[in-house]
Amino acid sequence: MDNHIFDENGVRETEGNEEDFAALLQSSEVPREAQIRRDAKVEGTVVSVSQDWIFVDIGGKSEGAIARDELLDHEGNTAVKVGDKLSAYVVSARPGEIHLSVKMTSAASEEAVRGAFQSGVPVEGLVQAERKGGYTVAVFGKPAFCPHSQIDLPPAAAPENYVGKRFTFRIVEYSDRGRNIVISRREILEEERLKKREDLKRTLKPGDVVTGTVQKTAPFGAFVELGGVDGLIPMSELAWYRVSDAADVVSPGQQVSVRVLDLDWANNRISLSLKQTGEDPWVSAVSRFPEQSIVSGTVTKLMQYGAFVELEPGIEGLIHVSNLGTGRRISHPRELVSVGDSVHVRVLSVDSSARRIGLELLSSEAEEGAPELNEGQVVSGVVDSVKDYGVFVSLPGGKSGLLHLSEIAGAKAGGDLRQRFAPGGTIDVEIIAIDPESKKISLSTKRLSRKIEDSHFKSYSESATQRSSFGTLGDLLKDKLSK
Repeated sequence: MDNHIFDENGVRETEGNEEDFAALLQSSEVPREAQIRRDAKVEGTVVSVSQDWIFVDIGGKSEGAIARDELLDHEGNTAVKVGDKLSAYVVSARPGEIHLSVKMTSAASEEAVRGAFQSGVPVEGLVQAERKGGYTVAVFGKPAFCPHSQIDLPPAAAPENYVGKRFTFRIVEYSDRGRNIVISRREILEEERLKKREDLKRTLKPGDVVTGTVQKTAPFGAFVELGGVDGLIPMSELAWYRVSDAADVVSPGQQVSVRVLDLDWANNRISLSLKQTGEDPWVSAVSRFPEQSIVSGTVTKLMQYGAFVELEPGIEGLIHVSNLGTGRRISHPRELVSVGDSVHVRVLSVDSSARRIGLELLSSEAEEGAPELNEGQVVSGVVDSVKDYGVFVSLPGGKSGLLHLSEIAGAKAGGDLRQRFAPGGTIDVEIIAIDPESKKISLSTKRLSRKIEDSHFKSYSESATQRSSFGTLGDLLKDKLSK
């Protein structure tokens, strides 16, 4: 007896109907290959790389194939690997065979080339010559025209630089059976730039250090292309020192590392800094310009209250008007110095956090007539200032030296040097070292005290020897007389 199955409406079904329904469903499905039309843009994942072809899974029963020649880098190596995502165009679709292309090259079929205009698929062309209004470009053996405005983004200043080079274009006009072809490279560059911009919007953030290419310089800074967007380095962010012309620091085409300061995507403004990728010279200013050291610099600016002196790029100090006169009163710095003058100054104070260095102008007349100082020489100086680590002493000729705590005779750790040395007091010191580059002078009273002790001991020893000799002679004489 046949087994019957009835549905909820009492309609009889057979056990084989389930298989018939599955077959009907399968026959009603449209094959994936049939849905993929020629010239369509598809997304896929690389599943295999062979010597000549790269196979891509685009969601169908059959994989798409791209000629390996299309995906080689400048060194001739395959630019993709298994697992990479990529976009491509369908240049032909037949049962069991889907031919893809990322751009129309000689590896693409002639059928695809004819449809490149309708689909917008990129094509490869060789710029053969410059002509009125643009360039003649060979696209698959056919001459095409690319206007000057469509060759780059923006067009280069030297049009002849494009001749002889191969680029990717898009056909924007196709008529008269291919005898009139107009192409554009700018459209493709704009699309790539927009994609890179969207990628940057997702990843770029203030504080990031990125690499870019200087596009041009302007009176207010330099523009840098970051791979999809342009950013501006203001004049104040080009260097730690004062910059009057951006071209003195960077030039178009130069690769630079910059730090992102601010992002304003709504107004297409990105602020960058070149100087903040390097060390701030003020961080180590105290060690390079210690108090009482004598250094050289160049006068950069004159103000009513003093003169600014550049000690090195990025480091400026101020000679207050009260420290300019070298003993006489002046009303304005211009009475003694001018912008551009090279001067010798003494460092009075250093405040790295406030980015300030106080200076004192040294008299050139005093320097010219100053006696020469040498290592091992004992000189008399005047206590200038007292610090926890030592005493600064003014020496003959306007020079200054440091009597370090370790070179002070009788100094105790933790002792207060101010109780022993009063500013303005006279002190004898020995010059133990003169740095040939920085001109820093190191002093010592410990060695001088030791020399004095050695001298006293020598004198005492010689005196004792003489007394001993005379006593022996007297004894001999007395002995002789007694006989």
